[in-house]
Amino acid sequence: MKDCRTELVTGLITAIDAQSTGLTVYTKVPKSVTYPYLYITEIIDVEDGTKNQFMYGYDLSMELVYKDLTDKAAMWSAVDKIKGIINNKNPFSIGGNFYIMAMTLIDTTEAEDLLNSQEVDTTTIRVNFDIEDNN
Repeated sequence: MKDCRTELVTGLITAIDAQSTGLTVYTKVPKSVTYPYLYITEIIDVEDGTKNQFMYGYDLSMELVYKDLTDKAAMWSAVDKIKGIINNKNPFSIGGNFYIMAMTLIDTTEAEDLLNSQEVDTTTIRVNFDIEDNN
């Protein structure tokens, strides 16, 4: 079994940047952040397929975080752009001889919270990726 999280996250960040979201993407949130940002919070992987043709299922969660919003339209627009890359017809490319066979939106949830004494609005987007190892 190989681990393709690096290739998946690199391809995902490239696809998000191509949508002109203006978001900084973190895989580990630093002490000082730039708002708004997208945080790739969790990746769960499961091996599937035969031993001569590996396939993997990746359940990936992302949090889109905005601070001090008076209107959620900007956040919803960014969510729409991110959802636009979740497309089974035209998956984005990833390296390492891996291929995305399918992408499926699992769910999207929205919350308001306090983070470091600041009001933040967060949208969590969960996506499932079916990935084939072409090695």
